[in-house]
Amino acid sequence: MKKFTLFAIIAIIMAACAHNEGSVEIQLPENFKDKNLIVSHVTIENIFNAKKQEDLKIVYDTLEVTNGKAEMTLDPAGPARYNIETPMPLFETPDFYASPGDELSVVIKNFDPLDYSVKGTELMEDLTTLRSITHPIQQEYYKRVSADESISESESKKYLERYDAAIKKFVADHPESPAVPMAILDLSGEDFKQLYDNMTPAARKSILMPYAELLNRQVIEMQQEKDAEEARKAEVASGTISAPDFTLPDLNGKKVSLSDFRGKWVVLDFWGSWCGWCVKGFPALKKAYQEYGDKIVVIGIDCNESEADWRAGVKEHQLPWLNLYNGHDRDLYTAYNIEGFPTKAIINPEGKLVDLTTGEDPSFFDRLASFVR
Repeated sequence: MKKFTLFAIIAIIMAACAHNEGSVEIQLPENFKDKNLIVSHVTIENIFNAKKQEDLKIVYDTLEVTNGKAEMTLDPAGPARYNIETPMPLFETPDFYASPGDELSVVIKNFDPLDYSVKGTELMEDLTTLRSITHPIQQEYYKRVSADESISESESKKYLERYDAAIKKFVADHPESPAVPMAILDLSGEDFKQLYDNMTPAARKSILMPYAELLNRQVIEMQQEKDAEEARKAEVASGTISAPDFTLPDLNGKKVSLSDFRGKWVVLDFWGSWCGWCVKGFPALKKAYQEYGDKIVVIGIDCNESEADWRAGVKEHQLPWLNLYNGHDRDLYTAYNIEGFPTKAIINPEGKLVDLTTGEDPSFFDRLASFVR
């Protein structure tokens, strides 16, 4: 009797443990003929703590398919993202998020085009609802682009506005949903931040909250960088910063310093023959160079290429101004806060940096005109 009781207790414990793991039933399309189905998963904790690929510890389960269905137990290690491999390579594959103890039902009606739903938890049912709202807009856009690659920017913007509006409506209709942290990830920084900051306590308990927290940190960092850039631009515009001096070789190997031109207006053009926008900007700069004559000194500073390519570029594009070679030395980039090419700088006769423009921007010449009269 005692022996029987012991076995009964063990059986109950094992059953309870199995139940706590949770399970998933996967219903496959009628045309699915494979005898096995591969499902991979990685815990959310590993996703955000992994320093390298192997730290993800991706687990692959091979499930037996019987009567069009496959079953699996969930990883007791913690909440995870599960991905169902498809019979053929596809842009999008079925996935779901689950915690130990969840009981889920995945119904895949079709792999290509992908059509599936997940039931069993509030999280996955709400994510399924969200996908049913946003996915048709995505598909409509992809179909439109495939039919005509010359889709206008304004038309693309309308699709994006519809997509964003659908997400915002979902959040407004489901403010307590654990799907909210995932839903807002597709919004632009400002819209994301507004919804993130106003997220309900219930939504913040979601196992997907780490995704939103990561993006929130990135948005804050980008805003800080933007604020710093605006502050730098304001400081430059104030004309109080001395332009960093430098000494570089010209085409004849002669060393030339910025300080050599104190008392004159100087335009620095940081460029490279590899830079398409740099080359596109040459005609406008040549025009300004001719118009202003000896009122300005234009100095082209070649970056990020070999000396041979620099010389060939100067010759090919017939650059009439003083040309200097910086090559791959990054010290000058740092000194002038260069973030892209071309970058143009205007320096006044007192040696102060009064304008710094990144990219090919026609308004640069308007500002140049306001300085050099």
